[in-house]
Amino acid sequence: MLKAVIFDMDGVLIDSEPVHLEAHRRLMEKLGLPFDKQYYMQFVGSTTDNMWAVLKRDYNITLSNDELMKMSDEFIKEINGTEGYPVMKGASDMIKRLSRAGLKLAIASSSGMERINYSINKLGVEDKFDAVVSGLTVSHPKPAPDTFLEAAKRLGVSPEECVVVEDSVNGMKAAKNAGMVCVMYENTSMGEQNSEYADYILQGFEDVDSSFFEMAYAHTVGEP
Repeated sequence: MLKAVIFDMDGVLIDSEPVHLEAHRRLMEKLGLPFDKQYYMQFVGSTTDNMWAVLKRDYNITLSNDELMKMSDEFIKEINGTEGYPVMKGASDMIKRLSRAGLKLAIASSSGMERINYSINKLGVEDKFDAVVSGLTVSHPKPAPDTFLEAAKRLGVSPEECVVVEDSVNGMKAAKNAGMVCVMYENTSMGEQNSEYADYILQGFEDVDSSFFEMAYAHTVGEP
């Protein structure tokens, strides 16, 4: 039986991925390194700590994670201006509908808690989530299942009772590795997505309510 819906944040509830891509391009330019979108795509859905580790290994970068993060955050602020990340159309109202229907809700994001809390407040749904997990606080980032398993634990439900909403390959792999039903949010702002790990595809949030997630869950696990 479906008891909970767990949301990724970046690229699902807020349209932050194009911003992060441009910030990465500017960072690589400042470091005098080549920019390659396909190379960057391996990091979408994972943590910044993982990205810095791979970048430092591949390009022999001697800067610390904190120094790289500070540079990246400055570029993000330049791109976003005073408005912050744009929110996904219909996301806020959908979350409120799911909450009214009695489903437990969580965010399981690879971002840090400061960015997560800022985005939840911007959506106006800070009181609708029963658990919020940052991938920076678990042992292994997505595509490992840790972030989603921790969310289920905090919700008091089993992984088999959860649906995850994700947009990235790393996130969808993590959902399946956690033993959860995976719904891919079709976010085309980063180009064509790989739906290999998705059980269902969701193209928009307007008019989506608990019945959609109950249907996706039942069809995937074989419930009538």
